[in-house]
Amino acid sequence: MKIILRILPVLYIIFIWIQSSSFDPESVHILSSYISYHIILIIGICFELAHLIEFGILYLFLILAVLTFRSLNSLIEAICFSVAVLYGLADEIHQHFVPFRSFSIIDLLIIHVSYFKKKDSKLASILKNIPS
Repeated sequence: MKIILRILPVLYIIFIWIQSSSFDPESVHILSSYISYHIILIIGICFELAHLIEFGILYLFLILAVLTFRSLNSLIEAICFSVAVLYGLADEIHQHFVPFRSFSIIDLLIIHVSYFKKKDSKLASILKNIPS
């Protein structure tokens, strides 16, 4: 189980990279013949907000991997958070070079506000209770 938790962040990073390396605009065009443009727009907004969840999951996987080695402290949590945010930035830059994808500063702002402005996280308190 420990080995799985230790490699999970790496596998997830690879998954994110592969997923963000492609986009087929033809699929959206085909979808538009079946559902309203407004619905497609709402789906697009949901995908943008999903980045927050995507990198939150990366942060969680990093924390779980660390917990297989040692208990958490605020420095380790900050490092895990920084790695997740920096990977988010790297992914946004990567998307700039992928056809039909784009760099979005809004994704980075959503992540920043959601993590830095929430003082008491229930998730953090749960994770602190996981034995190493």
